[in-house]
Amino acid sequence: MTRKSLFIRSLGVAATLAAVTFCSLNARAEIVFGNLGASGTGALGTTNTDIGTQDPVDINWLAQGFNTGTSSNLTVTSVRLGLFGSNPGTIPLTVSIFASGTGGVPAALPLYTSSVTQVGSAARYAFTFSNAVLEPNTSYFIVPNGGSWYWNTGSPAAPIGQNASGYSFVSTLESYYQGTTPAGPWETGSSVRYSVSVEAVPEPSTIVMAGLGGLGLLAMERNRRRRKAAEAAEADDYLG
Repeated sequence: MTRKSLFIRSLGVAATLAAVTFCSLNARAEIVFGNLGASGTGALGTTNTDIGTQDPVDINWLAQGFNTGTSSNLTVTSVRLGLFGSNPGTIPLTVSIFASGTGGVPAALPLYTSSVTQVGSAARYAFTFSNAVLEPNTSYFIVPNGGSWYWNTGSPAAPIGQNASGYSFVSTLESYYQGTTPAGPWETGSSVRYSVSVEAVPEPSTIVMAGLGGLGLLAMERNRRRRKAAEAAEADDYLG
């Protein structure tokens, strides 16, 4: 085989790997958890809890817990919550993902915090994450850093795994802590209906393995064609 042929084949392999990776990343992005439905578009209700007001008699922090189960969709790309921020106008808000710490409550510090989203009147707001990779069979908590979190209107009330993801609901917790960042002591919430929707894609290692699998199939096909060509050449020699 000439150098030119090897170069062209290498380009083809690289292009195939890129295509497999791109398709894996985009085709499998989906809603994996929540109570806003499989597409994350469920309606909000009219009941809400003001959080972040730092009032000693108000719920200042809420945490919605979930477990990843055996899902391979472990890279969170966005979290959508039903929130109210300000009307008229908007306020900048973020959402954090906490690991489950001792006693099954949010750990002291968040693992990941979203980019800022301007939140105005009551609606579903998306908060994007970068490199938020979770572990399988592990519990986490979603905590908005302010705003007023709305219930949903549909059924089920509690969030569940969506699109056969394997995710499951853990608990809803609330705290009267008056600090400016989420903290306990945490208590079991009076409602599990706070609107949430989590979107995720396969973790990076899964995408790479999918790409390698595609390359393996290409190699197998190339070897099959070589064997057929060799067998055909041997048959010609025998008949000749």
